[in-house]
Amino acid sequence: MEILVGKGGNQSMPIMDETVSRVHCKIEVMDSGFIAVTNLSASGTYLNGVKLVKRTLAKKEDTLRLGPSFSAIISELIESEDYNIYTCHQVVCRKYRSSRDLQVFLSTSSQRALESMPPFCIPVAKSAQACYLMNEGKYWEAQNLIYDAGDSLYDMQDGSALLQGVYATILTVCARLYFKVGRLDVALESIKGACGIFDRLSSDNAGCSVEQHQETYSLAAEIYAMLGDNEAETIYKNKL
Repeated sequence: MEILVGKGGNQSMPIMDETVSRVHCKIEVMDSGFIAVTNLSASGTYLNGVKLVKRTLAKKEDTLRLGPSFSAIISELIESEDYNIYTCHQVVCRKYRSSRDLQVFLSTSSQRALESMPPFCIPVAKSAQACYLMNEGKYWEAQNLIYDAGDSLYDMQDGSALLQGVYATILTVCARLYFKVGRLDVALESIKGACGIFDRLSSDNAGCSVEQHQETYSLAAEIYAMLGDNEAETIYKNKL
């Protein structure tokens, strides 16, 4: 399979960045599973930061930069992506296995055809990036992303189970952050909000998966245990 990548290319993800050539590079996906990339633009094509000077083998998880500003993971260019499944940070983190890969997605989101994405996609991706930042000890940056994502999701609420579930998961990420930094009062407030939503919603609804319920109730049990509320801890453990 041969894929021409650019503003006029046949890649899976639309590209609207004006610095990208109409046909900027060629990606070959061979029957053997190997992938080869060839630069076709005077602006240059970079594989993991290295400028291509000839046809070069690559992997799906590698990053391509086309010209000075547009970057994407190769898999995004050769595989169709269903952004409707981006309803929680767990899904996004399984798709983007590192903070670096997810940052590429977020930093180029404004250059993509956003009409192909549901409105909750970017806030959920930001909450996933906040999880990575928490693991790196970058709590301030994580807080800013969570607040931004939460404000966006709050404004989107239309009464649907989908958006309520997505918002509840953002609250769970918020609770996780404050639990990590020892602000149990704020963590408790956030997790109460998340549990209240999930208590009303069935786990078979979009945006309200069993995985989301379990993470929220497990964290609630941890927080109540830390606060010494054994009765509440037992209630949430029994929900798992």
